[in-house]
Amino acid sequence: MWTLGPVGFASPLLLLGLAALPLLWLLLRAVPPAPLRRRFPGVALLIGLKDEDVETDRTPLWLLLLRAAAVGAAIIAFAGPVLHPVASGAAGDDPLLIVIDGGWADARDWPRRVARATDLVEAAGRTGRTVAVIRLTDRPEAPMFQTGDAVGARLAGLQPQPWAPMALADWADTLSALSAPRIESWWISDGLAHPGRDHLLAALEGKGKVTVVETPRPLLVLKPAVFREGAVQLAALRLPAGGAEEVEVSARGLDPAGIERELGRARLAFDFGEAEAHTALELPPELRNRLTRFEIAGQPSAAAVTLTDDGLKRPKVALLAAAAPAEGMALLSPEHYLRQALAPMSDLMEGGLADLMRASPDVLVLTDVARLSAAETAELTRWVGKGGIPIRFAGPRLAAAATPQGGEDPLLPVRLRAGGRALGGAMSWGDPRTLAPFAPESPFFGLAIPAEVTVSEQVLADPDPDLAARSIAALADGTPLVTRKALGDGQVVLFHVTANAEWSSLPLSGLF
Repeated sequence: MWTLGPVGFASPLLLLGLAALPLLWLLLRAVPPAPLRRRFPGVALLIGLKDEDVETDRTPLWLLLLRAAAVGAAIIAFAGPVLHPVASGAAGDDPLLIVIDGGWADARDWPRRVARATDLVEAAGRTGRTVAVIRLTDRPEAPMFQTGDAVGARLAGLQPQPWAPMALADWADTLSALSAPRIESWWISDGLAHPGRDHLLAALEGKGKVTVVETPRPLLVLKPAVFREGAVQLAALRLPAGGAEEVEVSARGLDPAGIERELGRARLAFDFGEAEAHTALELPPELRNRLTRFEIAGQPSAAAVTLTDDGLKRPKVALLAAAAPAEGMALLSPEHYLRQALAPMSDLMEGGLADLMRASPDVLVLTDVARLSAAETAELTRWVGKGGIPIRFAGPRLAAAATPQGGEDPLLPVRLRAGGRALGGAMSWGDPRTLAPFAPESPFFGLAIPAEVTVSEQVLADPDPDLAARSIAALADGTPLVTRKALGDGQVVLFHVTANAEWSSLPLSGLF
């Protein structure tokens, strides 16, 4: 390509046609040709007549200039003028190596990257140079240099991968070991500082000239959504931080028919020079529980999509009490402690058992409920078998109830001794007990146990071969504190203490 100031010409030899414009000028002036003289006697009859339409014997100057300008413009147009041309490839005879990162960060403008690589391949093919294309997300192996036509046919099938290049150091060792003494390299980079990037660049420079191409468009990354202050909190990052910009985030999930739809949309605004933007999306609990993912609109990249987890969902928890609290004792009732513990992370429901079951709760909490009718037991058993979880708390009523003979209650994980166990009194068995560390197989494993948590009274489980397997929390003396058993697809859980501070200080602690 030949450049003249800010304009370049793809076929500069055609500009030589401008030198033929003077000859064209002479040809145009010679038209129309000079007339031939012939004597004709009948012309005497035309003497004295006047012709009002005068024909010139020469082409007008303005028409000559117009025709010359048209021909000159056509010559310049066929020469392929380009304003501010950018070289699609470098001149030379060395093999051409095109390096593409091919990771998640390239997905934002992948068609442009493929188009740039295609231009490089075509330019090398016109000059007869061999070309090879490598994608750094692939397994490192020596590139195969082929003709431009063979490489160009495979470029359209390349796609970015949803992960980042991770073996740049191995790629550097592979390219350094190539037998070709000289290689010209074009690196279409995503602009991120991947580990081993400097090592790979040094290896390419050791083989010849290296040109690195990076897009000026910012890279957007969506952070995982969290539920806080009654709304879904969304945040996104961009690199580099530029001017003010707004992007839209689409919240997607399943409708009642199981079809994915957009359930909400929020706008994220980046201030000038800021690399992070925040917003809140308020959705009804019914929609929020259906969310499956968030994505930045118009960004086909794995970084612009985040999947949701149970942190955004508020399970429906039903509270069933054995009796209403006495007047003036509402703040001491077990339900008060449960509301304080569960309200920040769940939707609470209270009422009769039949009404609660119609609401299809995720968890049913029963406080000191000793006996259920046969119909209620059958209904709860079916609900647990389908995946429900009843969490039962002990109390005076449950401690006084005897376990049916001939088997255990299906809605209790263990058989219970009647009466319970008292600790720390004049007629007790000993001092209040502390909690033992949670076993690795316990769902509570990893939680810190406050030293001030003690148990002064509890219901006891009858010795059973399965008692140790069903115990998921115990006192320091090994007595089960929380037991659990599987029932169908669900589980039955029993706290052997009350849900208030009557039997233990557990409900007063953050561990509760």
